[in-house]
Amino acid sequence: MNYFDQKEFENICNLFHTTPRVEEKTIYAGSSFFNKMKTAVQDDRRGEVVFCVIRPNRKIITVRCSDYPSGIYRIPTGGIGYNEDIVAAVYRETKEELGLDVEVLKFAGVIKIRFEHDKEHVMFYSYIFILKESGGNMLVDASDDEVSEVMEVDLDGLERICDSLADIPGMWNDWGKFRHVTTNAVYNYLKENSKKL
Repeated sequence: MNYFDQKEFENICNLFHTTPRVEEKTIYAGSSFFNKMKTAVQDDRRGEVVFCVIRPNRKIITVRCSDYPSGIYRIPTGGIGYNEDIVAAVYRETKEELGLDVEVLKFAGVIKIRFEHDKEHVMFYSYIFILKESGGNMLVDASDDEVSEVMEVDLDGLERICDSLADIPGMWNDWGKFRHVTTNAVYNYLKENSKKL
């Protein structure tokens, strides 16, 4: 149903002079969240861009939406439509959600996420980009209102955000596990490569 385009991935790696980096994760989800992801893949998205924007003050942008549990933030993401160019998607989503213009510092790789429930599974691909803010006005220039609040953090703050996502109680648990995977991937990349950025 949703396949990984290896050639497309290699082209992005070549464009940004990146050594191909692939992680594979399995998330065992309840029926509600699994069906939500399955429907999203069937209807309009093959994956997402995960965009870590580093501000001029070297802080990292994290976001929350108004309906999130109290105190929960994450690295922002946005869907990649079928037949949409992945690099174009990262620029589009960053502008739409944050109102910012950006430059790509690094393409950090892809996470192949396998969502499982009972005997079903669906594949979802998260492409991770490390970006440098180059213009725009935070949220003011955003064309959608999905993001309700932004918090700038350092690497230690991002680690705390990862920890908070890992085990959210109740109905947000599966979503938290998903967002822990993407936010933690950014944290690990920055921790390993912060001196090179």
